[in-house]
Amino acid sequence: METSSNAPRVPVVTVSQVNRVAEMLINGDKRLANVAVRGEISNFKNHYMSGHLYFTLKDGASQLSCMMWADKAAELGFDPENGDKVVCRGAVRVYAKNGVYQLYCSEMKRDGEGEQAAAIEELKKRLYDEGIFSRKRQLPAMPRRIAVITAPDSAAVRDIITVIGRRYPIATLVVIPALVQGEGAPQSVARSLERAQRVGADVIIFGRGGGSSEDLGAFNTELVARAVFASSVPTISAVGHETDTTIADMAADMRAPTPSAAAELAVPEIGSIYSAVDGMGRRARAAVMKKLSSEERMLSARAELIRALSPQSRINAMAQRLDSVCAMIKRQVHGRLDASERQVLANADMISALNPLGVLSRGYSVAKAGGRVVSDAAQLSVGDRIELTFGKGGAAAEITEIKKD
Repeated sequence: METSSNAPRVPVVTVSQVNRVAEMLINGDKRLANVAVRGEISNFKNHYMSGHLYFTLKDGASQLSCMMWADKAAELGFDPENGDKVVCRGAVRVYAKNGVYQLYCSEMKRDGEGEQAAAIEELKKRLYDEGIFSRKRQLPAMPRRIAVITAPDSAAVRDIITVIGRRYPIATLVVIPALVQGEGAPQSVARSLERAQRVGADVIIFGRGGGSSEDLGAFNTELVARAVFASSVPTISAVGHETDTTIADMAADMRAPTPSAAAELAVPEIGSIYSAVDGMGRRARAAVMKKLSSEERMLSARAELIRALSPQSRINAMAQRLDSVCAMIKRQVHGRLDASERQVLANADMISALNPLGVLSRGYSVAKAGGRVVSDAAQLSVGDRIELTFGKGGAAAEITEIKKD
């Protein structure tokens, strides 16, 4: 085949040069540096060793290769699958080594999630303005009956039963089954909350285990939020994981990060109750004994005061004084009597000594003439008659002779 010598010459380049040119053109286009692409996932691969995700986004007419680094994939709130409709945001880049361009995805959301999130935020604001989130009631300290609203065969209900059985086995659990995801779940949860009002429960636990935002959608509805607020029984929400916060969580009296944590919040630990009761018993006994001792001392003091102020006490004191005075008088009287007796005896001795009869008894006599005692012979004359008195008896005599000294 012959070619015209006038045809322009086309430069021959290498594959690498072509790929580098394509790389500069695409990587330098600011429109492709931050782009959001909507499509359906296909050819999904999770590289478990590295954690990177590889997939294709497609629509009815075309497809786009995509990849997501492991650190970004770890931030996803759901597990992507083939057939999921998503919106991926990132940068379109050319991998010069193989000449393939792809979307390096830094963020992935389910298609419609943005609109759904906006609707949820609008609902939150409206319910907040109505005061739905402001009521927070105190949970009962020792509930006797607990209503649990969740899927009957779920791990959540098993966790709740296990925790309460361990911590507070005297409580009665009433499991009220409900759909917790999918079509009809909001209505089912609302009906179960209404039913829980009639089972005599002291507290209600409602919720489910973790999942995607779509799985938790029933608890982000106005119907469930208003059913929670209408409950006359205090409520504990246990929806999803610790990082998931739903509208129902905000309407409940208390939020727990997990169903197990909800069970721990609902009941005390019975061992600590026993210890507290023992401690209160010891303190009560000590207080009673202290009070009894104080009252006993006060009673004794008042009894002493009553005895001191009573008439009988005064009578006893006066009787004691009277006995003392009587004893003193007796001692004084006996002393005086003894002294008088001694004086009488002394006087008697003196009288006895001075008694003429006593003298006469010693052989002396008394002469009387004319009724007068004769103490001098000159008082007599010869022929006078005298009376003689002896110690015993007497005699009459006539003076025949008078002798003078």
